[in-house]
Formats: sequence, C-alpha cells, structure tokens
Amino acid sequence: MSHHKVNIHDLHYAYPDGKKAVNGITIDIHHGESVALVGSNGAGKSTLFMLLVGIFFPQSGEIHIGDTPVTKHTLPIIRQKLGFTFQNADDQLFMNSVYEDVAFGPRNYKLDEAEVEKRVTQSLERVGALHLKDRPPYKLSGGEKRSVSIAAVLSIDPDILLMDEPTAALDPKSRRRLIGILKEFEHTKIIATHDLDMAVEVCERTIVISEGRVIADGRTKDIMSDDELLERSGLERPLSMQKCPVCGSDKMI
Repeated sequence: MSHHKVNIHDLHYAYPDGKKAVNGITIDIHHGESVALVGSNGAGKSTLFMLLVGIFFPQSGEIHIGDTPVTKHTLPIIRQKLGFTFQNADDQLFMNSVYEDVAFGPRNYKLDEAEVEKRVTQSLERVGALHLKDRPPYKLSGGEKRSVSIAAVLSIDPDILLMDEPTAALDPKSRRRLIGILKEFEHTKIIATHDLDMAVEVCERTIVISEGRVIADGRTKDIMSDDELLERSGLERPLSMQKCPVCGSDKMI
C-alpha cells in the first residue's frame, strides 16, 4: 500500500514578498496513519497542504505521494490519490448547485452517471446534507458549505485525506458527525486543526509546526500534555485534558 504514504524531505517555500512559510520540513507519514498538524496561525500548515496537492511548488525539497513525486507533470496522478478540503469552503465550491459540486470529482474521473449519482447521494448523506443537493452553494451557511465541501472530497474515495480546519463553522452535531466519519476512514489522513479536542479523539500522532519548521512530532496525548511546548506554539491543552476548575480532577466533566 505504498500509494497511501506521504514523504516530505527538506521542503522550503517562500512567498513573493520573501516570507518563509515552509522552512526545511521533513516528515514521513505511513499508510493508515491519522496525523494532526497543529500550530498557531501563520505557522505554515495551510501552505504545506498547498504544496502537497501541487497548488504551490517548493523552491527546494521533495514531496512523494506513494512512490510518485509531486511535479507539474504528475498532478493528474497525485490528485486522484488525494482528497483535500480547503480552509475556506468558498475556495472549493464553484458550481451552480450542491449536487454539481459533489459530482464534479467523480465526473472528472470519467465515471458513468449512475455511479456519480450513487456517490453524490452517499457522500451527502454521510455529512447530513442530502437535503441541500439542489441548493446553490452561495446561499448556504458557513457550516453547510463546510459539510458540502467534505462530501465533495468523500465522493472521490481518496487514498489520502487532507483536511484544513475541517471543524471550522460546524455546529456541535455536525462536528460530531464529522468525527465519526474520520474515525471510519481507514486510509491515511492528515488534519490541520486548531480543534485540539478533535485531534485527541481522531489522531494517534501530532506534528507541531512553528515558523515553517517541525518543532515536535509524537503521540498526540504526549504532545497535548506538554504545557511548555503548547505555550511556545501558541496553543493550550484541549479542554478534555484540562483539570476541572471546580474539583481539580484531571479531566473536566
């Protein structure tokens, strides 16, 4: 299952204004791993994702998805393996209806229309958004757009799932549904998030990024228990791992 792994070696990327967004990142992610990517705003998480899917290309360093290097020539192959949800759902939804947006990926892979309809229906049902299928995306709420963007990724049945702040704008019920979907997804997943409670629940491994560099990489519960590391990274312990302010127990109820 080598096509489900991600290898990043000494990656560097700077924006035209000279800001170094990714500064020597090396990461190996293996088949079936669930990995949280955390750090403060501007740490480089979203830029790293843009490099992984070939929206940006590095000044130096290499990325392999499975055994395939990410280059301009390999993008059609790479994007069949990766499912990516943007931090801003508006960047992902561009068709006239929700159905058309979720159908775009399967149609792009030349699936027959019966299979496209099946995938669209199943994906929208999984995120609780089937009732939105005929609505124009621009009339949806932020949380509805987020759910539809997730359905659009699920419809292509990716080998590797990349999600940038997937719980942003979701109400508690939709967030809980998403966590259930992520737990069921058996392939490799990398989730950039500020929702550290979700990271604890879904991801066995956490990578902390600061100023474009990896500053910690380990078991999620170990990372989330390191108060000095979290403080240095502009983060704080997940609520589920904080002491109760009333009784002082190790876990809030």
